Amino acid sequence: MKREYCETLIGHSGLDLIEDCYGYNENACYIADSRESADRFMREATFGGEYRIEAVTLSRIMSDFGYSLGECAMEKQAFERFRAVAAAAGIRFEASTVDFSPDLTLVNVEGVKRHED
Repeated sequence: MKREYCETLIGHSGLDLIEDCYGYNENACYIADSRESADRFMREATFGGEYRIEAVTLSRIMSDFGYSLGECAMEKQAFERFRAVAAAAGIRFEASTVDFSPDLTLVNVEGVKRHED
């Protein structure tokens, strides 16, 4: 992967500080379009628990962000940013819409560096 694409901002995600895991949709790490959208998602997902919003870059996704094995649920603009950068960096992925949310895309990224358990 070309270095120039590594730190490209894709979106934002929330880390639940009590559970020590990122917000997710089913088994896919949730990547929101903006900090505000990630904050809104985490307020609802953690029911008022403590969390921190973090930036998600292409390098984080390729380093198995959230131990999701390359599976992410991306809001519309986050997916558009990811798709553009992935194409430029030569990263392959499969994408499908989520039935109950047309503004959410489920993405399975190939070539993600898997973490050892």
